[in-house]
Amino acid sequence: MTGDTGGHVAYVLDAAAAQARLADVSKVTIVTRRFDEPSLDRIHLVAHEPVSPKLDIRRISDSDSQYLDKSQLLDRLPELADSLAALLAGMSPRVDVIHAHFADAAWIAGQMARRLSIPFVYTPHSLGIDKARCLPDTVAGYGQRVAQERHAIASADGIIVSSLDEAQRQVPNYGVCTEGRLEVIEPGAPVCAAADASAARYLLATLLNDPTRPIVLAVARPVRRKNLVALAEAFADCPALSDRANLVIIAGDHHSPRLDDEERDTLRALRHVRDRLPGRFALPPRHDRALVQSLYAAAAESGGVFVNPALHEPFGLTLLEAAQAGLPVVATCHGGPVEIVASIGHGLLVDPNVPADIATACLGIIDDPDAYARFAEAGRRHSGRLDWTRYAQRSRHLYRRLCRDATATHRRPEQASTLPAGAA
Repeated sequence: MTGDTGGHVAYVLDAAAAQARLADVSKVTIVTRRFDEPSLDRIHLVAHEPVSPKLDIRRISDSDSQYLDKSQLLDRLPELADSLAALLAGMSPRVDVIHAHFADAAWIAGQMARRLSIPFVYTPHSLGIDKARCLPDTVAGYGQRVAQERHAIASADGIIVSSLDEAQRQVPNYGVCTEGRLEVIEPGAPVCAAADASAARYLLATLLNDPTRPIVLAVARPVRRKNLVALAEAFADCPALSDRANLVIIAGDHHSPRLDDEERDTLRALRHVRDRLPGRFALPPRHDRALVQSLYAAAAESGGVFVNPALHEPFGLTLLEAAQAGLPVVATCHGGPVEIVASIGHGLLVDPNVPADIATACLGIIDDPDAYARFAEAGRRHSGRLDWTRYAQRSRHLYRRLCRDATATHRRPEQASTLPAGAA
């Protein structure tokens, strides 16, 4: 796990897999940067990775073989654009449309769209203006990112966002007209096999005094915006909850050499709270996807809850994973979770800026058997409302519409070949 690892990675993989399953789609290719990083999986060095008969991953190179995080990629974009152009020139059949995820990829996609006279679609996932608004002391560091995002919004032929909040509030903050180009297409629930709780139970037996208590579970990267420290402090400051339940927070790989200062500070603060709660707060130092799925199952079996306390959450795929497990949720009232919880009905919304409300909501669900059963059943029954097949069909419809329009539906800015620069 790195600072660039998150729900958007699962989004891209699951979306591409669903699109490839459509009968009238001949090929889907995921393109990402190739790098050599000993601390990460060696698969990132593999130039071509087949995934399924109609889906593959291609990794393109630039002159630096090291892993670089998003903030270090700007100077590499022209090289990566040239690498992608070379890749596309050798692909048959010809590419019909490019779908870019995040603004840096959108700049590259824009170059390909101009060279090949094909449309490109942009999905922002997480927008800088809202991130800066959640953390006002970081505003100065977001100028370049916001400029890139504004450029991507202005130049894309189509824009896909996950929630009405993004469409009606976040994207309009960029001051760019998107009429006729912006569509809300909700992601699907992650494709998860029925999980066995035994692996989680085995782990927690070594970390908790009484692992049979209800589990308050959170899974997120250890960054300030995810608000994990506030959740831990809310749990510790509510004896009624901390005497009744266990807190389990999964927050990345604590020993990764790629942790930045923000992540290290967050983990340090979480350990400080854990020291106040011996045997009642588990903070495993590493995890994999199988363990997370097992923890969802164990939390549901224990009569616990899943918490997403983020200051702002663009969508919230973890809430869908919890729903599939029959695990009630307590989620932030800022961003995509508002629509997810309204659609599925499997929990409560809280203001993440009021930690006491987080604890109260958790305790309220755990201590109310009728509400618990209602939320758990709603999750199991309704998680399928957000379906990747539906996403694939709707995105394909958008791609087709754009491809049919010989004028590319939207005139790109004259300076589209220039890297965006400047502050918001």
